[in-house]
Amino acid sequence: MNVDIKIDIDIADKVYNPSDDSFLLIKVLEISPGEHLLDMGTGTGIAALHAAKAGARVAAVDINPHAVACARSNALKNDLKVEALQSDLFQNVRGVFDVITFNPPYLPEMGAPSTWMERAWSGGADGSEIVVRFLADAWKFLAPGGRIYIILSSFGSIRSVLRMAKEMYEVEMVEENHLFFESILAYRMTRKKDTH
Repeated sequence: MNVDIKIDIDIADKVYNPSDDSFLLIKVLEISPGEHLLDMGTGTGIAALHAAKAGARVAAVDINPHAVACARSNALKNDLKVEALQSDLFQNVRGVFDVITFNPPYLPEMGAPSTWMERAWSGGADGSEIVVRFLADAWKFLAPGGRIYIILSSFGSIRSVLRMAKEMYEVEMVEENHLFFESILAYRMTRKKDTH
């Protein structure tokens, strides 16, 4: 999917601003009209809005109440239908989805995060904690044939994430962006038929 410059995004204090990883997620996302998409960790809602504009039915969640408010505001501003709610990963999520997107906190933390902005990038001691928690439950919310698009960083513990993911999902790296100091990688994961 191409980044649509006509989608007008307001940013907000305490909310992760769209960055290279956000745009990579949009680029690799494949969605068809009528499919049901969950945008986990939605931030400003930029990926959710792109999916909604493509005709998907979209739910967007974030643990950060400021992000939920920002995503709702951006959906209204762009006249797009997105159901936004506050949730710690899948805690308040109901239903099954054809697609789940997640640009997670994936950097190793330098101590307990104390602000919403720190929580937006802090993925636990080795950067994989939030992603592993997400993947442990995500399959329960995937429709048959459903897929996950997720962003990982060379700074996080990709090996441990992929080792765990491959037990439950078919995993394919679909894009890699080399930045000055890190690589960000986009993966597509589909639930294995015998996952339960």
